[in-house]
Amino acid sequence: ILGVGLAAPFGRTLATVAAAVCGTLACLCKGGKKDWGRHPALWDFLSTWSSHYYEQAELRGELSNLTKDKACFAFHPHGCLAAGFTVNGTYNPEFIKAAGKVNWLCDANLRYKNPFFRMKCDFVRRDDHAILAADKKSFTGLMSKGENIAFLPGGFQDAVAHAFGKDVAVLKKRKGFVKYCLQYGYKLHPVYTFGESETFYTFTGLRKLRMKVSEHNIPMIGFFGWPVFPLLPRPQAKIITYIGPALQLPKLEDPSKEDVDKWHGAYIEALKKLFNDKRAEAGWPDAVLEIC
Repeated sequence: ILGVGLAAPFGRTLATVAAAVCGTLACLCKGGKKDWGRHPALWDFLSTWSSHYYEQAELRGELSNLTKDKACFAFHPHGCLAAGFTVNGTYNPEFIKAAGKVNWLCDANLRYKNPFFRMKCDFVRRDDHAILAADKKSFTGLMSKGENIAFLPGGFQDAVAHAFGKDVAVLKKRKGFVKYCLQYGYKLHPVYTFGESETFYTFTGLRKLRMKVSEHNIPMIGFFGWPVFPLLPRPQAKIITYIGPALQLPKLEDPSKEDVDKWHGAYIEALKKLFNDKRAEAGWPDAVLEIC
């Protein structure tokens, strides 16, 4: 919110006031799952100004071919702070207009145990927009009702793998979402954000060790963004997000390991194709995607 404030009119004053108010409220908040209620003004602010923080932020791709039910949008990469997922997805009115209601799933601990983040998620909830936990209960509960979902398959490990200027997606062992999509017969869209790797500089040493530790949901990352305020991403970054064509999965109530592996492999190929087809148009003609 501080970063977005800097992009708005009278940004520095507004950002300072917003940070002070939110910091005070966060200190009064003590976790749990109490709903803080809806505050449409915050949604209006974020959906209007978040994209203005970056030099360029755009949503492209299969917008005209999206359906308003039984679709799963898998965003890559996570990066350090998931700029593409947040700015071009979660707070982008164009996405909602094209896909209808979307449930944006994030780390359960972040969603419910980080007091400020929990409060913000409650504030921006709408009839066509919700930020929930990326856990089995949410996946199966929402899919049983045919609701659209969006999430980041790579999670914290994507953040650990982040390296400035390199396109990396942690996906080889991430198969649970494919199984859920098979069980409920969902359409699976690969979504890729070019420029996510240029939002932060990161420590890249000891990658194998850090990846191992991150398997326990411990984000082993060190990053540096905007020199004026290093915890914020670089405003000079361009984040261009493409929604790929849907991969229609069959409905299999009890998919076998072979079924999951087959469709997981098909999904990886669909993601690679999206990346290779759009990299030049996005402005990174020589980019190479590493799947790890």
